Amino acid sequence: MNNYNIKYSKIKVLFALLLAAILYSACTKQDDFKKFVEGGEISYTGKLDSVKMFSGDSRVLLTGLFLADPKVVKCKITWNNGKDSVVLPVVKKNAIDTLIYSIPNVAEGLQNFTIYTYDKVGNKSVPVYANARSYGDRYKASLSNRPISSVTADASTGKGIISWLGMDKLTGVFATEVQYTSTNNVIKKIRTKIDSTSTTIPDLKAGTDIQYRTLFLPDTSCVDTFRTAFQTQRVLLDYTGYFKNSGNPFVSDGGSGRWRVLKDWVVSASVKNHGGYGSWCSDQGGTLAMEMGWSNTAAIVDGKIYQSLTLPAGKYNFGIDIGANEAIDPVYIVAAVGNTLPNVNSISTAIAYTNFADKNLQFTLTQPTTVSIGFLATMTTGNQYWVVKGISLKTL
Repeated sequence: MNNYNIKYSKIKVLFALLLAAILYSACTKQDDFKKFVEGGEISYTGKLDSVKMFSGDSRVLLTGLFLADPKVVKCKITWNNGKDSVVLPVVKKNAIDTLIYSIPNVAEGLQNFTIYTYDKVGNKSVPVYANARSYGDRYKASLSNRPISSVTADASTGKGIISWLGMDKLTGVFATEVQYTSTNNVIKKIRTKIDSTSTTIPDLKAGTDIQYRTLFLPDTSCVDTFRTAFQTQRVLLDYTGYFKNSGNPFVSDGGSGRWRVLKDWVVSASVKNHGGYGSWCSDQGGTLAMEMGWSNTAAIVDGKIYQSLTLPAGKYNFGIDIGANEAIDPVYIVAAVGNTLPNVNSISTAIAYTNFADKNLQFTLTQPTTVSIGFLATMTTGNQYWVVKGISLKTL
């Protein structure tokens, strides 16, 4: 046999061995594959599509789409490392159906969920993973009501004003809700955004309180609103409207000079010591005032500037906004029963009185009473004056 034939024979042997190895390997892999498909080929159902999850109050909300697979008969959702689960029957009415399901009793915190669909013989889809947060008692315990600076209502019109203090927005706070009794005895609610610093109540019944609570959404995906408990807040009634011409600025009864007479106030003759005028001064835009001295102004004896009004029982604060105080002799703020103020030497007969510089006079009425409220002074020393820009009367 020549060398060519020997080489050719070796090649045939090597080729035969290589072909045998390939065939053996193929048979082995086929046998291995058969181990995994014993009883038939693997069949997967269509998975839940377009899955979204939303946080909530001790729950999460799941949404998704069942697409065109008609074999799907149920959906299983597991969480808490598979310890908790729920199985939902699926009865499709359309080629594409929507799933909206609230998963209840989910422990507080971030939870991971796995979702499978199944056909009637138990074949399941590939898993779909999603997560959402459940809020519970720990979150609720961290919530507090928005603080209030003050609540006042105009006793003459029923218009109420709530002044709010600030609040940390990181808590999820977004609004406050106020419940009140209207002037028509109807229980009403009004909502105010957290960015607003005040709330106006147009028809608050006098003598009633308000109840309020604060609303929270802990994150932008949350489907539940969290609320604090209602808290009662006393309303301070504002009786300033019972006065005519309460200032800022005060109005005169006419004239053109610096000194005139206050409109709607009772002014004693001794206060009109500027050629028959006095009690109103053009300083600071229009003020209630008394002045004596400077060589051309007579002393003021038992000078009175006041108004009389009938008030219900209650505790009151009469406040003044002082524009200037250059008084030398005592000047009093006074509240007295009846239609006039007492003289200085009888001031102890008044319900209450205090020094003008105190800016506030407090008094109590045990029953509806007609009272006179205003200013009393005897000014005889040197050069002196005082100025009031405005007044207020509110309950305590």
